[in-house]
Amino acid sequence: MTTIVKSVVGALLAVLGLVLTVIGAWFATQLGSSGTAQFTARPATTDPVILRPSVLNRVDSDVLVTATPAEGATVWMALANPSDAADVLGDARVVSATGVGVRDWVLQTRPVGSGEAPTLGLADLWRQQDSAQGPVTLTVKQEQAPEALVIATEGGPLETVTFTVTNKTWFVEAVVAVLAGLFLVVAGVALAWPTRRVAEQATTEEVTR
Repeated sequence: MTTIVKSVVGALLAVLGLVLTVIGAWFATQLGSSGTAQFTARPATTDPVILRPSVLNRVDSDVLVTATPAEGATVWMALANPSDAADVLGDARVVSATGVGVRDWVLQTRPVGSGEAPTLGLADLWRQQDSAQGPVTLTVKQEQAPEALVIATEGGPLETVTFTVTNKTWFVEAVVAVLAGLFLVVAGVALAWPTRRVAEQATTEEVTR
């Protein structure tokens, strides 16, 4: 019974180690040595897009948000207090970022509201704003949290919104996961293999007798 238990435990450790190694290696290659995670949404809409604190301020590192409009269109992006942004938008139809998906590195969004959006750039509440006929990037600093970020376009739809976070600790954690996984694989094989070898020797001896 002890032999069987050791074999099962060894096999489970080896499988667990293999899974941990694969996951750690995947994250390490995706994040790179800088530990940069980039998530992209493709709203393809002329409605405003809003990123609330539940997305912007979920991490300790600063966040870079880049908005890219369709060719020939102008994009405007601004930061504000979440309650101020909610007041100015009211029940306007907007696309709201709800989270991120690590599997496809997607910034997840959903449409909310039904009213017409006001002229956002005229409101006297934005802490920081920028506009251009091309990509615009704003940095969200976590010491200023909570914040909401609003994006709007003129002359065409918003093609992409990219949410970028850099944390070198994530890469280190991924490498540690790889090393831990390899250790478990070796430990599992070491636990299971001698047992199999002893069992084979015993069987051979019985046959010989």
